[in-house]
Amino acid sequence: MLGCGGAAVEAQAAETSTMDTSSTLSSHTSWAASVRAALTRRAEGVATMTRRVQHGMASWYGGRFAHRRTASGNRFDPTELTAAHPSAPLGSRLLVRSEDTGRAVVVTVRDRGPYSHGRIIDLSHAAAEQLGMLHSGVAHVSVHPLTEQEAIEVAEAPER
Repeated sequence: MLGCGGAAVEAQAAETSTMDTSSTLSSHTSWAASVRAALTRRAEGVATMTRRVQHGMASWYGGRFAHRRTASGNRFDPTELTAAHPSAPLGSRLLVRSEDTGRAVVVTVRDRGPYSHGRIIDLSHAAAEQLGMLHSGVAHVSVHPLTEQEAIEVAEAPER
C-alpha cells in the first residue's frame, strides 16, 4: 500500500510540475507577446511621427565639428548636405524649406541634435548656405520627412 501511495504522490508532483511549467511558460509567452505588441505600437508611432511636418527654428554647425564622428558613425563633413535631428531615423532624408527665403534643400540625417533650446534641426554649412541662412545663423523652417522615392524625385526636379 505504501508503494501505491508513493506512486500517487509522484504522479501528483509530476502533474503539479507540468502545470507550474505550463503556467510559467504561459506567463512568459504573454509577457513576450505584450513586449512585442508594445514595440510594434512604438515603431508605428515613430513612423507616424517621422512623417509629420515640423515647423520651427533651424541653426547650422560647421568648422569645429569637421571630421568628428557623428551618431551614424560617419565623419562630419560641412560640405555635404547633412543634418542633426533629435528623432528622425539616422540615414533618412528630410526636405528642409526656409520660411524666410522660400529656398529648400534635401538633407540626410547623420547626427543627433540640436542641443540648443528651441531648435528643431541643425544643418551642415552647405545646407545652410543653400537655404541662405549663413549670416543670420538661424532660420524659420519647415521639415518634411521624405521616402526614398520622394527624395529621388525632389533631387531630380528642375530648379524653379
